[in-house]
Amino acid sequence: MKKKALISVKTIQNIDGEKEVVELITEGEYYKSGSQYIAEYDETEISGMEGTRTTLKMEKDRVSIVRRGTTNSDIEFKKGQTTVSLYSTPFGVLNIMIKPTLVKVDVDENGGKVKLEYKVNTNDTGYIDNLLELNIKTSEGQN
Repeated sequence: MKKKALISVKTIQNIDGEKEVVELITEGEYYKSGSQYIAEYDETEISGMEGTRTTLKMEKDRVSIVRRGTTNSDIEFKKGQTTVSLYSTPFGVLNIMIKPTLVKVDVDENGGKVKLEYKVNTNDTGYIDNLLELNIKTSEGQN
């Protein structure tokens, strides 16, 4: 059963010693499907992806971020596993490589937290360190 949820997404990029922080708090939906917990929300102008629906699929040691709309991508985070995917935006398509160093998933039927530390390489421009923290609170959960 889908539940309304408050979803907080915080990303920190470390580019040449400079930290860029983006934080988004939005309403969305949260539910379980098979062995995965799913959180869905609509991106806003703040994220630069207005018109895009983001789906987060969370398992014990794996997180997938699927975006459909003005931005299209399928990105998977599994510790120790490098993934390559296409990131399609209104401005063009990027080839991105993700190297996760930490994939911590602590979620249950009432929400929870996810922490991802990873390096990303876009179109062979060199790796950038990233941190993504996700916090999901359903009306029943007190996370």
